[in-house]
This record gives sequence, C-alpha cells and structure tokens, in this order.
Amino acid sequence: MKLSSVAAALLLTLATPVFSVPLERRAAESSGDSSVPTTSAAVSATSAASSSSAPVASATPADSELASWIDEETTFSQNGILANINPEGSVTGFITASPSKDSPDYFYSWTRDSALTIRSVLHMYNTSPSDDLVAVLKDFVTFQINAMNTDTVCDCLGEPKFNADGSSYTGAWGRPQNDGPAERATAMILIANALNDNSSYVEDTLTPAIKQDLDYVVETWDQTCYDLWEEVNGLHFFTLMVMRRALIDGASFLSDDSYTSTAQEIETKLDSFYGDKDYIEVTQQLSGGADYKSSGLDTSTLIAANVAGLGDGIYTPGSDKILATSLAIKEVFSDLYAINADSNSTGLSYAIGRYPEDKYDGLGTSEANPWFLCTLAFAELYYRAIDEWKSAGSIEVTDASAAFFQQFDSSAVSGTSYTADSDDFNSIVQAVAAEADTYFARVQKHASDNTMSEQIDRDSGEEVGAKDLTWSYAAFVTAAAAYNGSPSA
Repeated sequence: MKLSSVAAALLLTLATPVFSVPLERRAAESSGDSSVPTTSAAVSATSAASSSSAPVASATPADSELASWIDEETTFSQNGILANINPEGSVTGFITASPSKDSPDYFYSWTRDSALTIRSVLHMYNTSPSDDLVAVLKDFVTFQINAMNTDTVCDCLGEPKFNADGSSYTGAWGRPQNDGPAERATAMILIANALNDNSSYVEDTLTPAIKQDLDYVVETWDQTCYDLWEEVNGLHFFTLMVMRRALIDGASFLSDDSYTSTAQEIETKLDSFYGDKDYIEVTQQLSGGADYKSSGLDTSTLIAANVAGLGDGIYTPGSDKILATSLAIKEVFSDLYAINADSNSTGLSYAIGRYPEDKYDGLGTSEANPWFLCTLAFAELYYRAIDEWKSAGSIEVTDASAAFFQQFDSSAVSGTSYTADSDDFNSIVQAVAAEADTYFARVQKHASDNTMSEQIDRDSGEEVGAKDLTWSYAAFVTAAAAYNGSPSA
C-alpha cells in the first residue's frame, strides 16, 4: 500500500502541535490544534506520541514550551518517516534514506537505516495499533526478504544498500556491512512479537528470514567489515553490539540456546574496546578505509547503547563506561563547531557530530558538521539512563563514571550510591533530564520548519546534506519516546 503521498501532504499542515500530552511534574500541559485531516496511519502516528508522560523534573515555562515543541516535532517526524516509505516509483517496502536524488543522491534503501526506521514505526504501532501500520511493517518484511535473496556484489547478506526497484546497488561501495543483518533480525523479531496473533505469518514468513540473518551473524561476527558510517573496515563496537542483541533476541524467540554462546563471545570482545583512554574506542583491527580517526571517539558507541542495550547493564545507556564515553564525546565537540559558541548560557547543548576527525560535509570531504541524529542520541541516552536507574532503584558511581556524575554533583566519587526516592537521587535525575533537554533545544533551533536533514552547518547553523533524512526522523521518534518515559524496544 502507498502511504507516502498522504503523509507528505500532512507534513505541510503540521506547523503547530495537533495533540496534547500529559506531562509528569510539569505545571502546564502542551496542546494544539486537533483539526488536521489524517488517514488512519497518520492518526496512529499522532496517537503514538501522546500515550505516555515525560519523567522530567521541573515545571518552568521553558520546560512547557519545549514539551509542546517535542510533541509537535514527534508528529512531524512520524509523518516524515511515512512519507519516505513506499515513495512513488518504488517497489513495495522500499524505505528511502532520503527523497534527495541529487547532491547528494540518497534515494536508496540501506539495510541498516531501514531496520532502525521500522523500529520507530513499530513503536508507533505498539503504542497505537492500526491495520495501516501493520501493512507498513509487512511491506518492510517483503522488501527485506527479497533483498536477502537478491544477487549482490558481496554475495552475502551484508550488502549495504538497494535500489528503488529492489535490485542491489552494484557500484563501488564499502562492503560488507555486517551490522545490517543483525539489525534486520532484531527488527523482524520485534515485528513477530507484535504480530504474535498471526502465527502462520510469523512461522512461515518471519522465522526463516530471522534464522537466515542470525546464522550469518554467527558466521561473521569476528570478521572485519565496514562500519555504520561506511568509511572504515575493521571490527566495530557498534556492529558487535547490534550482533549481540540480535543473537540474544534470537535465542529467546527461536528457543535456540546455540546463539547464546556466540553472544557471550561477543560480550568478552566488547570489553576490550574500553582501555587506557577511559572511554570506548570505536574500532579495532583497522584494515581499510579512512585512516584518520585517531581519537577512537565516535557517537556510534552511544547509538549502540540506545538501540542494542538489553537492560542487563552490559553497555546500556546508564552503565558506567557508556556514561564515561558520553562525557568524552561531549567535551571533544564542545569547541569544534562555531555554532557551539552559544551553548550553556542559552540552555542549548553542544551540537554533536559523528566523530571529531570527520571530513564528510554532506556532499564531499572538507570540514564535517554536526548531525541531527548524533545530537539526538545524547537526549535519548540520558532519558534511557534515567529509566534504567529508576528500574534499578539506585545509581552506583564507579571509577569509570565518577567524572560524568561530577558534572551534576561535585562530591560524587567512586563508591557513591544514590538510592531511589532520596533527595540526592532525585537531584541527579533532575539534572540529567535538564541536560537531556538541552539536546532537544539544540535540535529545535536548527530544525527549520520542523524539517530535519542529515547535518547542521557548523558555521551558519543551516541544514545541509540529504534533506528529510529518514534516520533523523526515526532518531527523533525514539528520543521523544525515551523523553516521554516509554523508551522504544
């Protein structure tokens, strides 16, 4: 089914919020015009954003204004995602990375981007089910199964991108990218769990595809491949994290413990990425591609915690080494871009890029820029961390995380413990939530008329790179879900 034409038309009408969301611990509710015409898919997108309450601390007018904008931008982002699914001229289930076909040409379906995007759609469905969203989920499955059985240059499931007609891209590219099959397996498992009343579809269509991807992960997990940014051939923290999640999810879904042993091997390898620099270094065994990432700092480590954390404390958003890495990344970007000069005093975070040595400017190689999705990764990480700490009932400060917590409590040292519902615990949670909000505020400043491209110009603050980047919108949906106290699966 084709939803994109309706969704694209809706984008023009969403300059103001179209629903209200009750907000915990705030004095005011955000609300807006509910008269915008919708299809049932758009109604589902709207309802999904309004179903839960934000665990934020204070009730200032500024908080209320930001909350209202987050509601507004969530609706816009959800419809932005739908506009990029099944666009005109594509086969069923094609999710374009961007509608941009020139300077740059992003009119392709990347396995990774599509899998992460469909998880945002799945969050919309889980919050407010509809037949239209079921159709979108099944369209994704149709396209991906076809892709898995299409001839590719790498002759493997790690082929990174596909054309709008469903054929594989055959030009020169960084391949394989072995995070894709892992992310796709997790997405399909989540879809299977959501559609568990449709046993024949799960058993006959989803299960064989899931097993095919998981077996590929088992076969390739310790082999070098290109990273999620498509620039470096090596062994990557991000790729290993999504592989571990896929295998653990798969072991549970298929009742097959054989996948668990490989997941345990990956856990051991992950521990080796944190060393003397006191943060997670993103890549080991560099064997090709860009050779200038000397710091090892990369926002993908935080994205990995958001999309692949399993609530078990192993590199989850609230875990000590992830928090330490977030501080190191924040500090390295603090003065890298001219637009960050207005941070702190104005309630804005630093704009965050992919990694400090980055050279990709959205068209070619020069001086790189901040990315919307990287900036949003911080907001999502901190709200997910808050949810994690509340579930655990305490926050435990370690050697690794002490510097992070000293941003909010100068007396924090290794061994400090904050117990849930104590004044100190609440103070830390409120301070981290306030920090998270500054990343939303940064995005708000640069999202022109609610749109989000790939990047933000480092000097002017204008949007650059691929327009209406699907991954930017998907990142906003998941960050807003965490803000609203219901992190996506």
